[in-house]
Amino acid sequence: MLDIDLLRTFVAILETGSFTAASDVVRRTQSALSLQMKKLEEQVGHPLLKREPGGIKATAEGERLLIHAKRILRAHEDAILDFSRASGTAGNLILGISADYGQALLPRVLRVLASSYPKLSVEVVCGPSHDLYEMCTDGRVEIAFVGEGEGLGQSPVLHRERLVWATGGDAHNEDPVPLALLPAEDSNYRRWALDALARVGRRHWIAYTSYSLAGLQAIVRAGYAVAVMAESALVTGIRELDDAENFPPLPLLEVRVTRCIAKDSLFLRNLEASLIKQLSEDVSNHHLVG
Repeated sequence: MLDIDLLRTFVAILETGSFTAASDVVRRTQSALSLQMKKLEEQVGHPLLKREPGGIKATAEGERLLIHAKRILRAHEDAILDFSRASGTAGNLILGISADYGQALLPRVLRVLASSYPKLSVEVVCGPSHDLYEMCTDGRVEIAFVGEGEGLGQSPVLHRERLVWATGGDAHNEDPVPLALLPAEDSNYRRWALDALARVGRRHWIAYTSYSLAGLQAIVRAGYAVAVMAESALVTGIRELDDAENFPPLPLLEVRVTRCIAKDSLFLRNLEASLIKQLSEDVSNHHLVG
């Protein structure tokens, strides 16, 4: 009988190309992985892996086993998912979303999760899109909703919303205008804001930076600076600035979903598919939030 854990490790090694990377995927030491592969080779009676300049590759027998291993693992995950749904339990999920557009998007996401997996335990991690994409890539987040331009490929747009200039006092009348922005220099919001002001020749300086939406909102509401945020993040005491006040239109915010490939499973694939299906319908029916 072939052990599921051994097959999972075998597939992880071949998909990542190294014992080092695979150890992060299956959460075992490299020495433990070596022992597992020795045991699996004893079970099938053939050498399965070989070292080449480009990394770990499968032998001819390993290629044959890989086909069976992937099929066995898919069937195993499918059975677990089927009985988890039947019992009303579905495990845990680490979900990444920006607090900015999460004001409008997160309730819709949670509605999908609650209808599909009513007993799913969800940990919500908030942060800028760029950070969330990196966290999803390295496994700290399993499903992430990330703004356009963060390497998401061809997944459909699941949320569309206007970006606005926000003020809470008279800071927008100052020259140069003080800004409150995300600290990351590669932030889309930051780049779009500075490019837009440069196009209209509006003098400005970065007076405050904050990773926290609540921090930016507090700065703006107190009247110390102007910020860029999703329209749904406007709260009491903050209003939108427009072109008439020499604040040019900003690009439309479009959000897509990505899942952690390093933690690939049937559960995550099905969950991503459910989110895409139901949230895509929302976008089609209501093309713009706000």
